[in-house]
Amino acid sequence: MNLVVFASGQGTNFQAILNAIDSDILDASISLVLSNNKDANVLNRARANDIQTTYLEWDKHNEERSDYDNKLLKILKHHKFDYIVCAGWMHILSDEFLQNPLVRNKVINLHPALYGGFIGTNCIERAYEAFQNNYITYSGVMVHYVSSELDRGELIMQVKVNMYLTDTLYDFEKRMHKAEKGLLVSALNRLSYDKLNTFLPNNKKLIKRGKVRDCYDIGYNMIAFVHSDRQSAFDRDICQIPGKGHILTAMNDFWMNKASHIIDNHLVCSQNNVVIAKRCEMLPVEVVVRGYITGSTQTSLWTHYKNGSRNYCGIEFPDGLVKNQRLKTNVITPTTKGIVDEPITSNDIVQRGLMTQSQMDYVFEKALDLFRFGQLEAEKMGLILVDTKYEFGLDKSGNILLADELHTCDSSRYWMRDTYEERFSQGLEPEKMDKDVVRDYIKKNCDDPYKSILPTVPVEHINRVKDSYIKLYNMFGGNPVTSFYSLKDPDNFISEYLSNDYDEFVVLIAGSTSDKEWVCKIQESLKREGIYCKIHYSSAHKQTMSVLNIIRENEPKKVVFVTVAGRSNALSGVVAANTHRPVIACPPFKDKMDMMVNINSSIQCPSKVPVMTILEPGNVALSVSRMFNL
Repeated sequence: MNLVVFASGQGTNFQAILNAIDSDILDASISLVLSNNKDANVLNRARANDIQTTYLEWDKHNEERSDYDNKLLKILKHHKFDYIVCAGWMHILSDEFLQNPLVRNKVINLHPALYGGFIGTNCIERAYEAFQNNYITYSGVMVHYVSSELDRGELIMQVKVNMYLTDTLYDFEKRMHKAEKGLLVSALNRLSYDKLNTFLPNNKKLIKRGKVRDCYDIGYNMIAFVHSDRQSAFDRDICQIPGKGHILTAMNDFWMNKASHIIDNHLVCSQNNVVIAKRCEMLPVEVVVRGYITGSTQTSLWTHYKNGSRNYCGIEFPDGLVKNQRLKTNVITPTTKGIVDEPITSNDIVQRGLMTQSQMDYVFEKALDLFRFGQLEAEKMGLILVDTKYEFGLDKSGNILLADELHTCDSSRYWMRDTYEERFSQGLEPEKMDKDVVRDYIKKNCDDPYKSILPTVPVEHINRVKDSYIKLYNMFGGNPVTSFYSLKDPDNFISEYLSNDYDEFVVLIAGSTSDKEWVCKIQESLKREGIYCKIHYSSAHKQTMSVLNIIRENEPKKVVFVTVAGRSNALSGVVAANTHRPVIACPPFKDKMDMMVNINSSIQCPSKVPVMTILEPGNVALSVSRMFNL
């Protein structure tokens, strides 16, 4: 693996890469170290190791960022590289640079914060301050692909770093820097050996990074939603609400189960802030239902009404309405789905092909039913469900399912019922149970919350939102809680669910980790057929008892064993001789000559040792599918 390193400072992380290469821990080479700081010590470190260096300063006062980045591209054209590693690189790369075919999907960054956490500069100091204010209990370090969204590119690997009451800033900073070096080397090893430049850990493929959550394809016609603690408003991230992802997941579980008699939904199961759901083709419309005229964003009904508009989303509203007033009937005011949501009429939805007439009629009917049900249930809890948004999708059979989330504090607006009338009559804002506390702060302290630099939301406002979310959940009647915690790494939960949920699956045993690329090809072929696969690495020659234990562990279940071994393939015969389950050998070969020399060890097994040899991963998946009658 060939690397180019971008760095602006001392170069201690560059040195960690170099040390790993010299110690044969990392199979890589560095062809260039580039810095935008002529005094950066990283240049001296590179020169001392006979590595080519380049210094390119950005004259930010007289030069556009894109012009500077074009100069970077011209330099890079003369170097062969698999990845560009930003290790202490103090320059935000333009989207034009990142989308250039020369570097697209090849730029990675080391960042001193966990994914979804602090972004920008001084993250270690900001994390320490947040810890001192009881805002967080730990931080961490991540390596991610660089995207146009600052420090929000696709995650490669991250590690948690604990924080202690006895820590000084120096103590915490030292621990973070130590974690950075180990993580960077580990992430580069993952990229080098696993070739996961399009896949995340555990073969989760990122489908979409949303405003407040990330969506992954986990195979088997299912997806995983990871609800972050990000708080969104004005089509932007505005702050973090600790534990918010867990709160939303718990609320969503409550309402999805409670309203399942109205319409089927995509929910399968959840844990903390991770939801596993049926994969749907999402209908590209947010169905917003309103019972009151209120709001402060560009798409809010009240914003349009106070500016003189009386027709909104094709609906005529009478003169004389005041903010927070209840409407005579519940109304649907749909919006498009995108980076910026735009109001749209029902006629436009059909004319633009976003939904057919029958789909829209069904979705609107169910949305009104869900909202009325939510209003009645909220009244029992002492709440007013003011407005909400629904999203729908098509499952693999074409059925319309309720998707996304239902009546959570992020998708819905709640007011306290017992104080509404009095406060409304006095012209006061309702007692709110939603994110308006931080949204109102941003709007009050920012000229244009859609475009201006956003102010930092004070901790006390963040805690007010968090406390109101917890209070709201407890009012729903769930198990009373005082705090929520978000699960940063969903891999274990996803693996545990898949392992326990499938009655029929493949146990894939490979004799060596050097065959990992071939194993991944088989696994992906099985995924496309909807077949779950457990993977083990164990040599029949060197770890015979381990192989036998794997067989015994899975023998009681309905499984097919798939073995991956090339030369001297004892693995397939050992497995077949010790199980009554089917065994398929799918040996990896470098080329046709390798196959001609070594295939006999896979196909010539003794009597009563039945091994089927299949050379193509796709055919392995089809064969297993027919065995399971899928």
